[in-house]
Amino acid sequence: MLKHGKAVFPSMTAEQRAAFEVAVAEEMDARLENVAAAKEVAPRLLEEAEFRVDVVRRLRAAREAAGISLAELASRTGVQKSALSRLENSQSPNPTLATLRRYADAVGVDLLVAIGDEGGKSR
Repeated sequence: MLKHGKAVFPSMTAEQRAAFEVAVAEEMDARLENVAAAKEVAPRLLEEAEFRVDVVRRLRAAREAAGISLAELASRTGVQKSALSRLENSQSPNPTLATLRRYADAVGVDLLVAIGDEGGKSR
């Protein structure tokens, strides 16, 4: 038995130790690959989150301009007041298009969706 602090590990043969070291090295390589992948996708995810926050901010501004309370909005949309509050306070990070559309309809604004290619051409 091998002791390290309070932990006790079974003794390993040279072959077991070599296999263990290979497994540790593979795990470290996988972690580095995950970090690299996260760094690559993070800017896109941030942009998407900022877009969703902006859409909800605009809807909230329209609600407030129309003098509609959250309770009234809940009644008009069929969405719970608590869910609408979480949506407006960015605690519901991924609202559905249907929810956004019901919200927009309830406050009297249009929710427009454009689909385009990478060149910026809408379809």
